[in-house]
Amino acid sequence: MAIFVFTVTIGILNGTDLVDFGHGTILAHVHSGTLGWITLSIFAATAWIFEAERLPRLLRDGSIVAVVAYVLAFWADLTDLRPFTGTLMLAALVWFAVWTFGIRRGQTLTVPKLSMLLSQVNLVIGGVLGVILGLMLSGVIDLSEGMQGAHPAMMVVGYLILAGVAIDEQLIGGPGTEELTRGGRWQAWLFFLAGIFLAIGILFDVMPLLGLNLLFEVIGVGIVFVRHRSRLASVGWGTPSPARFGAASILFLVPALVILGYVIGRYSDDIEATPVRVLLALDHATFIGILTNAIFGMLFVAAASRREVWAWADQVVFWAINLGVAGFVIGLLADAAEIKRIATPIMGAGILLGLLVVAMRLRASMLETARAVEQQG
Repeated sequence: MAIFVFTVTIGILNGTDLVDFGHGTILAHVHSGTLGWITLSIFAATAWIFEAERLPRLLRDGSIVAVVAYVLAFWADLTDLRPFTGTLMLAALVWFAVWTFGIRRGQTLTVPKLSMLLSQVNLVIGGVLGVILGLMLSGVIDLSEGMQGAHPAMMVVGYLILAGVAIDEQLIGGPGTEELTRGGRWQAWLFFLAGIFLAIGILFDVMPLLGLNLLFEVIGVGIVFVRHRSRLASVGWGTPSPARFGAASILFLVPALVILGYVIGRYSDDIEATPVRVLLALDHATFIGILTNAIFGMLFVAAASRREVWAWADQVVFWAINLGVAGFVIGLLADAAEIKRIATPIMGAGILLGLLVVAMRLRASMLETARAVEQQG
């Protein structure tokens, strides 16, 4: 949450065109969001889904240090340092994946659990591609230019969508959260393979794999909506609840898929020719629409015992985030700077308010627990 404050602040200043940041700062913004906010939150979500009491302390603290070091290397634009800090980050990702597969032993597999396991495989692959890309940019090695597209493709499509849907499944419940259903198994594997095909297709310029990626994504999203159609219809959009964030996250699969389909259909011959604003629209539909919604749902579950603290803020946070990111994505796709400038502070203010509310509720809950322990003693 603390790292995300930095991410959002840079995003607000950049999205409103108040500050024209350098390339290094923009990369720091991206990686502090995808690793510092989303991936560390996915670490916590994995422990929640697998009912683990806590992460190993060294893994938890070491991952935070690795993220901060990696982000600082980007922010300072230290190209030669990035492969080193990237390797530290990769070590944390591999350790976390090993830990996840270790705690899975002896547990009944569910759709969220299978999805998280597969997302960890794609996360490690994406991390390896990221380190190799860092070595390329620093001039240590010289490989295919497709690496610049394969790394973000694996992280966004192969890893983040799969992990986001896993959290959504846990939030809204329904078939697959108690035992692994056939549809849920197909859904998880389709998302997993779609990421693999997209990365390989971009890396080695194999166009049929890009089409196969899109087909698998469409079928996977279709299965999600079929399996959860009744829960999406009855979630109660006007009623504050963690499940509402999970439902909104699922709905954002649609614009993310449409944008991805447009990119593949229009620029499959040269992915690098895709306009930056279109890629930014895909990123934010995924990072904010899918993942941040899912993570806020999890945070409000964690802070549920003190929901009365600033209860009015629940509606503001939910609608500001979702209307803001919708406007931001539309502004990018329409190349309408004014829409983007209006939507950016709405989205950013909603996120910052949400972080403050959750922090206050968690603190109140911790103080309440401490007083109860003191009284018992």
